[in-house]
Amino acid sequence: MRVVLSKPYLICWLAIPALVLIRLLFPQHTVDIQLYDTYFVIASLSFVLAGSVLLLLLGAGYWLVKLKGKMPNGMLTIIHLLLTVGVLLLVVLPVFNTNTLESGKWVVFSVIALFVGQLTYIVNILAALVRK
Repeated sequence: MRVVLSKPYLICWLAIPALVLIRLLFPQHTVDIQLYDTYFVIASLSFVLAGSVLLLLLGAGYWLVKLKGKMPNGMLTIIHLLLTVGVLLLVVLPVFNTNTLESGKWVVFSVIALFVGQLTYIVNILAALVRK
């Protein structure tokens, strides 16, 4: 718990190899999204690459805040990391099957969770920089 609060950038950066490892374990996994009469098939490699870049940038943000000698709020950091890393891992893992869930409801929930997680990140970083 202390590592999460004192060095959240390590959690972000260590989640990148986890995403790549999951991709290597399940290479044929795709995410199927049906929107009205259009059917999108997205390879998990796209999510791994986008998620890796996102986690790299988020970790760099936490690291730069630490270089300035500031500490982000602990609760907001935990909420952000759980939402962001959790959603990325759930999307890459072959847990969701569109045959069992209604036409991609989980995609909407994961996008909302990821958006809320990024809002907590912005609030957390700004609050840490403004705080004396």
